Amino acid sequence: MTRPPLRGRETELTELRRRLNLLAGGRGGAVVVEGTAGSGKTRLLAEVSEQARTQGLRVFTGAGQQAWQVLELLDGLPGTSTSAGPDDVVRELQEGLERAALDTPVLVVLDDFQWADAAAATAVRTLLRRLAADPVLWLIARRPSASRDLDADVLSLGDLDEAAVEQVARDVLGTTPHPHLSELLAGAQGNPLLLGELLHDIKDGQLRAGEAVTRSGLAPQRFRESIRRQVRQLSEPARAAVELAAILGRTFTAGQLARMLDRSPATLLSPLREALDAQLILEQSDRFAFRHDLVREAIETGLPEPLRRDLRRQAIEASLAEGAPAADVAALVLQTATHGDTRSIALLQLAAAEIAPRSPLVAARLSTRALDLARPGAAKGALLTDAVTQLVLAGEVDEASALFERYAAAALEPPTAARLRCLLAEVLLPADATRSATLCHEALALPDLPEHLRARLCAALANALIISGDAAGGRRHAQAAQALAAKNTDPLLMSAVVITDAVSGFQQCDWETGLHKADQAIRLRDQVPGARALWLPDGYKAMMLDAMGRLSEAWQLTEAGLRLARADGQHANEWTWAMIRARILLRSGRLNEAQAEAEGIQAMSEELGTALFRGFASSVLAHVALHRGDPNLLPAARSHAATMGPGKAWKGRGQWLRALLDEASGTPAVSPDPAMDDLFSGCVDIVALSGHAETATLVRLLLRADQPERAEAAVERLTAEASRHPQDRLVAAAEMHARGMLLADPDRLSKAVEMYDADERLLLKARVYEDAGVAMARTDRSAGVALLDSALNQWSSLGADHDAGRVRSLLRQHGVRRRAPEGPQTGWAGLTESETRVARLVALGRTNRQVADELHLSPHTVSTHLRHAFVKLNIRTRTELARLSPDTGLSLGR
Repeated sequence: MTRPPLRGRETELTELRRRLNLLAGGRGGAVVVEGTAGSGKTRLLAEVSEQARTQGLRVFTGAGQQAWQVLELLDGLPGTSTSAGPDDVVRELQEGLERAALDTPVLVVLDDFQWADAAAATAVRTLLRRLAADPVLWLIARRPSASRDLDADVLSLGDLDEAAVEQVARDVLGTTPHPHLSELLAGAQGNPLLLGELLHDIKDGQLRAGEAVTRSGLAPQRFRESIRRQVRQLSEPARAAVELAAILGRTFTAGQLARMLDRSPATLLSPLREALDAQLILEQSDRFAFRHDLVREAIETGLPEPLRRDLRRQAIEASLAEGAPAADVAALVLQTATHGDTRSIALLQLAAAEIAPRSPLVAARLSTRALDLARPGAAKGALLTDAVTQLVLAGEVDEASALFERYAAAALEPPTAARLRCLLAEVLLPADATRSATLCHEALALPDLPEHLRARLCAALANALIISGDAAGGRRHAQAAQALAAKNTDPLLMSAVVITDAVSGFQQCDWETGLHKADQAIRLRDQVPGARALWLPDGYKAMMLDAMGRLSEAWQLTEAGLRLARADGQHANEWTWAMIRARILLRSGRLNEAQAEAEGIQAMSEELGTALFRGFASSVLAHVALHRGDPNLLPAARSHAATMGPGKAWKGRGQWLRALLDEASGTPAVSPDPAMDDLFSGCVDIVALSGHAETATLVRLLLRADQPERAEAAVERLTAEASRHPQDRLVAAAEMHARGMLLADPDRLSKAVEMYDADERLLLKARVYEDAGVAMARTDRSAGVALLDSALNQWSSLGADHDAGRVRSLLRQHGVRRRAPEGPQTGWAGLTESETRVARLVALGRTNRQVADELHLSPHTVSTHLRHAFVKLNIRTRTELARLSPDTGLSLGR
């Protein structure tokens, strides 16, 4: 049967050809082609693909996969492996497409995307974002969807108009259709596939031109009858073959079909050739496929429903007997499973286990369905554990928690219930420490728990309490965890327990012991090579060093940990290191890099659908906004400050950020909430971005709000800590700064300037110079102005525009005017050092992954730097960047 010419889609084809021309010029993007089944999507994609090849563009094709055939997105792209985890596959696809697009623009064509499972859809959504600057055009076809979850233009294929229908009729029949025939063709409702079937029925004499067919929906029925009539005209063996094949699905193997028919594959030669000749099925690599979904559906629905149900069960067994993975038959299992069906439940469990490494979310859906099918009183513990674990791994923490709560009253064994609570408690940290602590308390109240599980629960509870601000409670449970694990030989459990004890001691001012125990926890973890531990003892040590102001040591540890996480494929750990990296960058005054890192973390959070690190990234961006006065970031900073919580400690951190924002905006001072004071109990806070060095800022805010008693109490707490660490210059410097602010003492503040002179925390150092200048100018104008000038130079060199503007205002009060920059620079001169390095490497043809590896950054951070560079250079694509000539400012040197 010859397909009708592509009629009635000229406008859409012209638009897609326009996009191809833009692609040839280096401009990528994405277009979703939406249309009902048979509306011509596949034909349109084929036409555009052929045009792209004619223009010399590279074309990669794929199809949306059903939920149990995940992430097999592209055919012909070298270097990808669908056996890897979902994030690995995305990275490989990104790298492969970037490499391909370096030489020639790329068209990616994905058909039937309505079948894409959650993992495949997420992968494409991620790739669209990551490759937005590359000469890659995505052409994605799917049936109409209310969802607009892809960042793409939508091209809708409506019904063919009357003129197009008439032209198709002339093409097929060779003559202008009679008015009676036009009435009949109207029943196809402008659907090209249905229209073609009707016309060929007429041409073959199987339908009378005067037969009435209206727009009431008879055309799909007519189409089904036409397909079934073709099937009835086949020989008996061929008819049986295609009917049973329709049960197997859109694609099938000769072996599966032979099993269904209880024959040898050799006997199918003639029946399959007959079905191929009738164009009911097609060859597709090493499988057979139905010509169209509607063809398969028409054949399958022609069978009685009770028979279909039994045949589906037979198809499951035939596929399994042929060695098909359980994941491949999961669709049929879901169609046939009934309540209490132990065979189906077992198959769904097996399918979930097979799919979990590639797509935890799809696996969770199968496990949840298996859980729903299990009868009351059945052993649901394993099913619930699987489903909750898979949801957690997929980042669906809220759904995992809700599923657990739904079955919490089920007859679960106490250890199972406790393990699930422990899993949720660990994954909720640090986003929801209050809920995490509650789960731990509930689990610890259960009877008959093994000591190793109690130890793990106590360790998680200790961390939750520390984050929530209950340092004493955290210490108590850290000691309990250590006692419970004393006889345990599992190094990973011991590592988790020891690092919890280290953090607890550190936050109670026992710094050196905390660092020593962190080293011990690292050695325990390293006893299990390649272990993917939930705890990062070296990460906690890096945060300790960061909180102490030992930024160089923290940075070295972070870089080493980040490289190891990437080499071992431990992506969750990689993002933990990115979070630590962002806070070090912020404290060291590298505002542009801190912003890029935090925005990269937010992009990662959106892709993974998790909020675990989003709050911390928002805190970093809020502090960047404070120093810059960035109007694009400040609204989000205020929103973040207003929603920080729950828990006393988080409330205090929100109050602290709000107070800083109010001061920066000149809002009249109000009495800060006492919860804020608890952040400055005298010891270093490993979690918050505030610490003992910021006590002077707390004093300033309290004095501004006319709270001198609270300000004095804060200084006294810091003095007590200084007495515990008499040899520590950082504590002594912080105490000198804070007391100088309390007393407005220029001598103390000048001494603080000397003590901070070699400090690595450049934002803090600039503030000390400013505070000293303000106090000194009251008694010695010349010395005060010199200190303020130094502070201005420091703020300006860090890009802290808001802080620099404040110091210029202070200088004007003393009759000194310092000119502000005329505005943000554009072009190459406006790029930061990091943006310049990234742009240079990209212009030389490096992929994002190659740039990330060379500069020891995450690909998300590279993407952020590149996006900022594009804005400043007023370009949109890599191609435009590569075309910039050296005399515009692009230099190959460092």
